Amino acid sequence: MESRIGQLGNGRFGKKSIGKLNTIKDTKLIWVSTSQDKWWENTLDVDWVIVATPNEFHYEQSKVFLEKGINVFCEKPASFSYKETKLLYKLAIDNNCKFYVDDVLSYEKIKPTKNFIYKKWGTDFSNIIDRIAYHHFYLIQDQVDGKELTIKVSKNKKLFKKFSIECNGKFFNFEYNFNWYKKKTHNIEPTADKDALLSMLEAVIKGTANYKENEARTLFATKLSQQVKEKLYGKIAVIGAGIYGITAAIKLSAKGYSVDLFEKKSDIISATSGINQYRVHRGYHYPRSKDTILSCRNNEKDFIKYYSRSIIDNVEHFYAIAKEDSLTSPREYLHMLDECKLKWKIVDTLPECELTVQVEESLYCPDTLRKICWDRIKACNISTFLNTTIKDKELLEGYEFKVFSTYSSLNDFDKEKKEYQYELCEKPIFKLPIRYKGKSIVIMDGPFMCFDPYSNTPYHVAGNVVHAIHNRVVGKESKIPPAYRKYLNKGIINNPKFTNAESFKESAKKFFPDIDQAEHIGSMYTIRTVLPNRDDTDERPTIVRFNKDEAILFSGKVVNCVEAAEKIAIKL
Repeated sequence: MESRIGQLGNGRFGKKSIGKLNTIKDTKLIWVSTSQDKWWENTLDVDWVIVATPNEFHYEQSKVFLEKGINVFCEKPASFSYKETKLLYKLAIDNNCKFYVDDVLSYEKIKPTKNFIYKKWGTDFSNIIDRIAYHHFYLIQDQVDGKELTIKVSKNKKLFKKFSIECNGKFFNFEYNFNWYKKKTHNIEPTADKDALLSMLEAVIKGTANYKENEARTLFATKLSQQVKEKLYGKIAVIGAGIYGITAAIKLSAKGYSVDLFEKKSDIISATSGINQYRVHRGYHYPRSKDTILSCRNNEKDFIKYYSRSIIDNVEHFYAIAKEDSLTSPREYLHMLDECKLKWKIVDTLPECELTVQVEESLYCPDTLRKICWDRIKACNISTFLNTTIKDKELLEGYEFKVFSTYSSLNDFDKEKKEYQYELCEKPIFKLPIRYKGKSIVIMDGPFMCFDPYSNTPYHVAGNVVHAIHNRVVGKESKIPPAYRKYLNKGIINNPKFTNAESFKESAKKFFPDIDQAEHIGSMYTIRTVLPNRDDTDERPTIVRFNKDEAILFSGKVVNCVEAAEKIAIKL
């Protein structure tokens, strides 16, 4: 009987597995997707899915397919967390399917011995435990599983990692060096007479693999990896669980660090990351700032790849230049789009507009984004402390490095105390006439309106350059009027006392036919923080500054969060 295979990921390991799959008798590769595609929709007509994406994606992606009752082979590690890895095996049982994690060295017929030294050199500065040592750990599982372990580490050389595991007087020593010029390989000699990767994939797909043994090996290696990383790598604190802080935490965990994530609110993605227009910007909104356009355009793909399941791409997107009071002319606007290689199509213009273009852009769903982030946080073994306010840096002593991503509260931790423009913003939610269903419309560039579909609901979230702002302060701290505190970052407030909803509607009548029929559902309130004195360009940069043992992260557009996180990870 033919086995039908889908594969998620087409990188280094993915290309190898495709080559092997194509040689296995009665096996057909049906599809290959990447993390940027709608991979979660590729579930029909396959018996197995091979997950061969970046490590931090494995748990979330495996979980999606297992919940649908589809067998999953996952490149190691399935997760950085013992608890979440165990959950994946349980999901497989609950949904009557199989789950198998890469244990290719088991097929090399390697026999570990007492005081055996596992060595490997490479050319990469990435997390050596999950990347390499993981394979070596499960080789010793039979000899030490269930017994008390003593782990000793040496960190005396910058690119050298050395540690040992003692069990009842038996020592297992591990050495890893990433000095690229030392061209050596690990000293483990395979004895198998057949291609190990091919043997493993064939056994897994054909049903002859020992799945229970794989579970035991996987759980052992995952647990031991956690223990070793806690000793071998430093501990990092990330303060602020918006999308920037969370992405940084995930990236740092993927590099091997133990990460604690602190958030003063009761949930993640609950402030500005969860209260805005939800655009996955390509740059169309910033014609007076070429730098902002290019940063959005260049980083959009990384954001979509990282958080693909949150993307809403069934919406039509329109940008229009008003006849009066616009800071950009139609000619200037189209010239800038062309210069930045952004696609556009002229369509029938809106009332009181000189130009309307339809463009290719996406939105994100904040609720789905929050769910993805929680899955990643758990899978990356990130300790999360909600309802926790860090008032003094002394509370963070003992951490090797700190990342401050607190947006409107950055000056609570930044010794330089920068000046920012703090805006108390209202985001009204409207039920619009049916003609606006599935449409995002922005009037620009000036004191105008916009409407964007609100997540996967029948509603729209409104923006207005003038009426959205209830309070504006330029200085070193935000000053929230006491009457607004009960509204701030609390989600949709029904019948709020302080609302400009009617002013929103009145302003919109000029451009939006039938908008007087719009029904105000409620409003959300948050603090938007931007650089001051930028009215001439409206630029929205993302800034990462490094001090001795900390990073200060000032967030711009949502799409730049992956790039910012990578900068921090590379710096460390």
